[in-house]
Amino acid sequence: MQAITLNLNQRLNGGSGEYSIGANIRLSLNPFIKYIEKRASTEKTAKINFYRYILEQFNQYPELKDPISTEEAKKYSALFELIYTSLSPIINDENQQFWAISTPVTPCFHYGTNAFYNVLMDTTSCNIRTDISLPSKKDMEKNVLSAFYNLVLERFYNFSLAGNQVVVNSIIDPDTHLLKYYKLNVDTRFLEVTTKAKLPEYNLKDVKDYIQDERNTLKILSKIIPPDLFTVEGISIVTLTDVTGEYALETIKNIIIEHSESQKGHYTKSIATALKTLVGTDQIDFGLIPYIRLNNRLQINEHSGFTSILIQLAKENDVDDAAYQDLIADYIVNPRTLIFPEISDDERSKYPMLTLLGQVGVKSYALFPLYYNAKLVGCLELYTKDSSKFNGNTLTKIEAAFPLLAQLFQNIIIDFNNDIQDIITDKFTALQPSIQWRFHEAAYNYLQSGARERNLPVEPIFFRDVYPFYGAVDIRNSSIQRNSAIRRDLYLHFEILEQTIKSIKSTITLCKENEIPHEEAIWNYKNLDELSDREILKTEDYLQRQIPAAMDQLRVSHPELEEIIKKYFKETGVNGKIFENREKYEKSMQMINLAVSRHLDEFNAELQSIYPSYFEKFRTDGVEFDIYLGQSIAPKIPFTDDLLEGFRLKQLRVLAEVAQTTNNLGPYFSLPLETTQLIFVYDKPIDVSFRIDEQRFDVEGSYNIRYQMVKKRIDKAHIKNTDERLTQPGKIAIVYFNSSEAKEYVGYIKKLQKRGLLTNDLEYLEIEELQGVEGLKALRVGVSLKRIMN
Repeated sequence: MQAITLNLNQRLNGGSGEYSIGANIRLSLNPFIKYIEKRASTEKTAKINFYRYILEQFNQYPELKDPISTEEAKKYSALFELIYTSLSPIINDENQQFWAISTPVTPCFHYGTNAFYNVLMDTTSCNIRTDISLPSKKDMEKNVLSAFYNLVLERFYNFSLAGNQVVVNSIIDPDTHLLKYYKLNVDTRFLEVTTKAKLPEYNLKDVKDYIQDERNTLKILSKIIPPDLFTVEGISIVTLTDVTGEYALETIKNIIIEHSESQKGHYTKSIATALKTLVGTDQIDFGLIPYIRLNNRLQINEHSGFTSILIQLAKENDVDDAAYQDLIADYIVNPRTLIFPEISDDERSKYPMLTLLGQVGVKSYALFPLYYNAKLVGCLELYTKDSSKFNGNTLTKIEAAFPLLAQLFQNIIIDFNNDIQDIITDKFTALQPSIQWRFHEAAYNYLQSGARERNLPVEPIFFRDVYPFYGAVDIRNSSIQRNSAIRRDLYLHFEILEQTIKSIKSTITLCKENEIPHEEAIWNYKNLDELSDREILKTEDYLQRQIPAAMDQLRVSHPELEEIIKKYFKETGVNGKIFENREKYEKSMQMINLAVSRHLDEFNAELQSIYPSYFEKFRTDGVEFDIYLGQSIAPKIPFTDDLLEGFRLKQLRVLAEVAQTTNNLGPYFSLPLETTQLIFVYDKPIDVSFRIDEQRFDVEGSYNIRYQMVKKRIDKAHIKNTDERLTQPGKIAIVYFNSSEAKEYVGYIKKLQKRGLLTNDLEYLEIEELQGVEGLKALRVGVSLKRIMN
């Protein structure tokens, strides 16, 4: 125990000593004496003898009924020791307890344990340590004033302010050279607070609005209850609590909050320092290994700043990558805590990688798996060259950081996956699961090479030797049907316009001819059975732009036409009759496309469950789809010819089902529409690549382009030497080059005929020569249509 007056105010005021908050604050032992007297008067146990002994000792100093000066405090060190004994558990070791007596609400200490003084005092000079980080003078004054008003409010108003504890930061431990943190706790039982005036009456309801704003609370309290009204006498019992472990964990929490930066490795040193602080030694080092997976394989990202000493040493010693990759793979399958307090020859024999640690002097090593929501997200290495620092206490302390490190690793994994996905979305497109793995690889290579920072092109994506499948469901005569619907709507529009013009002329006899534009060529279109696209655009421009402008001008010039023109705009507006036929066509077409898309989505799900493939559909007046199937899309899954045959049979089946569905929808159409079904068989494998500029896949190579060219030209093809279109409603047309392909598909057709999906009307046809394409043939077969009867 030590009886040394240590005044923190001197350090803050440049050695000038005290500052005043305005209240009369005095060091006094009298409140403690009164407290003991009260306890002695009610105590029934053996403690009463101890209380009587304390009072006997204090009664030897009758002057203690009055306050004592700071300079006289040393005289009463024996009494101070008695106070310590009475307030501390009898078996406590004072060298482990941070305890002191201070002047009330003032950081001026007079007596304390060696442990307490060792925290604050330089033992050689008996002055405050220079490396201690204290609050600023302004903050200290605020803390003291806050402690004072806490005391006043508790004693006179039965409520208090929050936070009356001072935290002493950044004391460097001379042994570990690491920061230690202590929280100051104050026992105010032995204080008397008196006032020389009657205090105003307040309750919490009256002042709650004032004390909610912490910035102004002390200013307001100083005005309504001035400090100079009060006298505080007694002693404060101060204890320091070591919160170094809590602060170390708080450091890691803050890093987690800024995980976007930590993922780049900016704070790995801070994490390692926090972990060293937590275990209480700088002789232990740490390796942090988040398990970042790419295509279900662990990636050791050297640029992340998160490294393993074992893997780092393996690379420095040119150990084959497969050696440590196998070790990692085995650990992931069977994660467990591995602890080697002193690495022995037997352990080096069992785990050869441990030999590398001996080369750099590491004698102790441990590996801990980290879990987030019961999922392995990484591991933590702990290693040291001083095996005496590696003990059970160290391992117990480090466990407190496991949940935080697991959260950090989870954030890093999420950020990594988001980075990969951002590159894919930016440089490629939204991808199907079957081919995402290849884009993940390209994105990872893009990150690792540093190409992203330099905005360099990303590597090309190829899938070689894949088998293409093409199918199309087209709405029969869609252009004719659309034009017919438009023409009927235009006829109706002209009828409304004619009637409106008659009404205008009957109302205003002086209406000039040029007030209503009348283009003869357009009006004559009413008598045409068909309109070209150019004529339709010209007519709609006239009706939707020129006529409304003229009507608005007429309304301004002739207010009496208001009702006529208002009626015209209502009948020709968006919800008017003039769009009725087009809406019927659009609704019928959308109903077909929705039904076809639903079939194809189910078909795609069925195919993916059998073998991963690329499936892409396109919306036109109908729906087209491409499928690419091959070993290069799923390198790890064996590819067989049976898969190819199975896919072809399923493609034929689904188009038959589509034909049945669209036929059965007929009664529900606003406008009757029919669909045709087409398959193009290409027996040779092709190469496809992703075109970054167009964000889509396309065939690669001049020979393969032939497939794409044929695909685009067969939908309007005719049967050779006839005017008959190959594609017909209620039928499936299968276009091919070679007789072997026809033979294969005849087998599929027979299977579906037995199921009742196809009819027995198979045709063998030759197709007219197309531009740049000749020798095409086709099979055509009817679908067993099952129309739902009303």
